Amino acid sequence: MANILGAAAKKALPKAALHQANKRGWLDMKLGFALMRDRRVSMLAKLASLASGVVLTAILVAIEVPLESIVGALLPFVGVALDFAIDGIEFLIFPLIVSAIVIRWMAPKAVVDSLRR
Repeated sequence: MANILGAAAKKALPKAALHQANKRGWLDMKLGFALMRDRRVSMLAKLASLASGVVLTAILVAIEVPLESIVGALLPFVGVALDFAIDGIEFLIFPLIVSAIVIRWMAPKAVVDSLRR
């Protein structure tokens, strides 16, 4: 399953983001998810990074409201169903991605350095 998701991510990500991920730049998702699983990182840091992802997702959804209302008016049933599907995916995936990026700066530096090796 992880190989399928990894292959899909490599095809979906633009070259710049893929370059950042390969050189372990700011978009190092493997490090972020490893930090989220690590017991040495405090629960407060994990919750704060997840909360920042939820807040950014709420801001993104609030910005999308005018466009979603237009699509819902033009396509009454399909537009509403599509809106619920896209918002559901956003609320599940986007906070996890943001928290995996942000936790790097909230975790202790010694833990981050030990996981990078």
